[in-house]
Amino acid sequence: MVIVSRIIAALAYAGAAFLFGLALGERGEFGPVQYVFWFVIPIATFVLALCAKKARAEIFLTGLVLFAGLRWGESAFAKAWDECVLRGRVVRAQIVERHKTTDEYPARLEDLGVDLPCKCVLRKTILHYYANERGFRLWMSNDRERIAF
Repeated sequence: MVIVSRIIAALAYAGAAFLFGLALGERGEFGPVQYVFWFVIPIATFVLALCAKKARAEIFLTGLVLFAGLRWGESAFAKAWDECVLRGRVVRAQIVERHKTTDEYPARLEDLGVDLPCKCVLRKTILHYYANERGFRLWMSNDRERIAF
């Protein structure tokens, strides 16, 4: 029974580490810090696994899935970024059209009632939106640039 509980605990830690890595990678806006994770996570995993007297496999598994989550999140952000470059102006046009028909800007992008582009795994869209009675701003950003639509 002790072995089963250790396996369950290791899988829970690994799952949490994966989601943490995914959330970090999906941000895409941390700049150089994002790339530090590429080196720190594998090195820290290796050192911790070597220094540990017990649970080396669990430590290695946790570090591996954390790194996998980070890479998957970065990949999802890059794909969403490329889609936004192509489709961001379409969302802007939909906001302008909504303003013409209702004379108000939507409070949130989700209120447009359309399928939003630029989806990540955990985020509905990487687009940032701010509106008030005078106008709106729609943009996206990463570590290198900010693009306004």
